[in-house]
Amino acid sequence: MKLKRHLYCGMFSCFLLLACTSPSEPDPLPEIEEKAELDESIAAKIPHVYITTDGAAAITSKDDYVNAELSINGNSVQADLEKKKTRIKGRGNSTWFFPKKPYRLKLDESASIFGLPAAKDWVLLANYQDYTLMCNAIAMKIGQQLNMPFTNSIVPVDVTLNGQYLGNYMLTQQVEVKSSRINIGDDGVLLEIDTYFDEEFKFKSAALQLPMMIKAPDIKSDAQFNSIKKEFEDFEKLLVDSKFPNNGYGNLFDKQQLVNFLILNTLVGNMEINHPKSTYMHKKANGKYTMGPIWDFDSAFGYEDDLKSYFNYSDLPLLRESDSRIGSKFFKIFLKDPEVIQLYKTTWTSYKNNKFDDLLSFIEEYAASIRESKKQDYAVWKYGDNDLPTAKKNMKIYIRTRAHFIDNYIETLR
Repeated sequence: MKLKRHLYCGMFSCFLLLACTSPSEPDPLPEIEEKAELDESIAAKIPHVYITTDGAAAITSKDDYVNAELSINGNSVQADLEKKKTRIKGRGNSTWFFPKKPYRLKLDESASIFGLPAAKDWVLLANYQDYTLMCNAIAMKIGQQLNMPFTNSIVPVDVTLNGQYLGNYMLTQQVEVKSSRINIGDDGVLLEIDTYFDEEFKFKSAALQLPMMIKAPDIKSDAQFNSIKKEFEDFEKLLVDSKFPNNGYGNLFDKQQLVNFLILNTLVGNMEINHPKSTYMHKKANGKYTMGPIWDFDSAFGYEDDLKSYFNYSDLPLLRESDSRIGSKFFKIFLKDPEVIQLYKTTWTSYKNNKFDDLLSFIEEYAASIRESKKQDYAVWKYGDNDLPTAKKNMKIYIRTRAHFIDNYIETLR
């Protein structure tokens, strides 16, 4: 099925008008037309996940699991999943306090779901704020296209809990270090840079005061914690060194994946990396610090919290000179490196010339596939609007406009 190909294949492409004016005179935004209609030829049935907790117990905590049983009706889109014993609890930060709750599943035994590598831990993203029900899926698609390491796969599903239909969700992998997931080995390190700063093992980095949290490995001693902290701060010293970028910092840091990370977040307008929030970095033993895996894009795509709407600020730079937030200061450092700038230009040019049309097709197909689920979801939650054709149209216009913005932006990089 064509939709399945788009959901799981790692591809990357881009439509863009070529900039031909000087950096001080950027090309005006193009007039873009899109049709507010969905492809009726694409099947509108998606898999349905059924969860029944023991004794119909309510799920009220992000800390305490509830025993349950899981089964999935693939609706001919994917294979069915017979009854599996699992546990379920809440998840998320601010999203846990929305009416529609996100959940984490922990199967008693590892299982492959929808052909994805077998695991015990899975996530059901609620996307309550995201009334388009598409943002995270589109961002992950771009990550796959860019071959960003350990990018999640997204499968749209309907969810019924204890006999009550909860609406449209995205089933995806848990962010965790496993051989079948974030494969960095037992001696690898997974860090999260996030202003929530709410993990047990955390530190503010010495030079930049980055809110660093150690997600893996499990810390067993002060010596292990201090070793991880020192290793990162030794790398960080190179970023603020007077000899930067001519001090070999690239021996410790993956510049290509940094460029991919910046292109992705610029294209989808994910300004949250400036705080920063939900920003991951991993490193294999004796390897380089590498951005990713990517995560959490329901506040991207020009989302304005006061308006509760998407697709605003389509010409807003990702990293503004006047932005003094910690994340912004961190990422702007790398744009002082001519090699990073050149990588940015060549990577973007390859993207726009080869794969952006595939992204636009994915948006069309994903929207069409959830059209019935979206209606049912809206009937339950009455949030946002029920106009998926217009949301799809506006999403494509936003993405095209951001692509044009990047085309002008790279001409300003020196």
